[in-house]
Amino acid sequence: TVQAISGASADELERLTDKARELGRSSAFSATEVGQAMEYMGMAGWKTGQMLAGIEGVLNLAAASGEDLATVSDIVTDDLTAFHMEAEETARMVDVMAQAARSSNTNVQMMGETFKYAGTVAGAMGYQIEDMAIAAGLMASSGIKASNAGTALRNIITRMTKPTKESAEAMAALGLSLEREDGTMHSFLEIMEQMRKGMSGMTETQKAYYAASLGGQRGMAGLLAIANSTDQQFGSLTDAIYNAEGAARQMAEIRLDNLDGDVEIFRDALADAGRELSQNMNGSLRGLVQMGTGIVNSAAARIPKAVQKISAEFPTLQRKFKKFAQPVFSG
Repeated sequence: TVQAISGASADELERLTDKARELGRSSAFSATEVGQAMEYMGMAGWKTGQMLAGIEGVLNLAAASGEDLATVSDIVTDDLTAFHMEAEETARMVDVMAQAARSSNTNVQMMGETFKYAGTVAGAMGYQIEDMAIAAGLMASSGIKASNAGTALRNIITRMTKPTKESAEAMAALGLSLEREDGTMHSFLEIMEQMRKGMSGMTETQKAYYAASLGGQRGMAGLLAIANSTDQQFGSLTDAIYNAEGAARQMAEIRLDNLDGDVEIFRDALADAGRELSQNMNGSLRGLVQMGTGIVNSAAARIPKAVQKISAEFPTLQRKFKKFAQPVFSG
């Protein structure tokens, strides 16, 4: 299936197969599951080299989160596209998502849902995955998660990029700007810092007013979650996400370092052993199945003639049966 989707050559397919077998032996996933993850990469337009470079990062994130591998692969490939990131940046993406999941009240699947709604808009503005993960994490810790967080972020960005009268007045009052004096774009982290600074010292009523004006009804709660987080919460999450390198691998190793992890790896090893046996017997089994198909087809071809013969002989058989049955039943 991976070959059909990605257009891999025979040599490339062999490399992908070898990689799937290798990871099936060394990870908590079977070679078949690795292949299913590669399917989503192929659907995202990834070529063989990109799959080989990115697959281990996806495995680490799935193992770290406990999520289904194919689902995680789908999330990661979609988000890389949304943020205009290359397949070679998969490790960065998975580390940020893993770190956000363990540093705030969210998980990988909910992060994927958040970025499904906000990722494309954020990517179009050139905002980094790290800054959007900080915003999503702050919102999640205030109970605004998944699609709700994504909708809030999308509304905030959209209403700043194309301001309404209300949002323009709010931006002016809070001292918010998308660009520096030299025309370069502020990062979303800098914009969040501007929001927090602009709302510091305000009453809760004032904060709510400007949050509603800037974020609209759907973005208001998310904006308040960013503004109302403490300096310690904001700084701690920012530091964690900007120092996320290796987080997915580390979390995966911790999660699997127990009896449940050993059993999971053993189960997948058994599955791969069965697959290897099947693969080695593939030629013989295909010949056997094809021979069986030929026998069935041959038998099926004779059925019409057999039916015709029985139909032609039926009157004779009926007379013979009556001749035999009449004295038996009458006696």
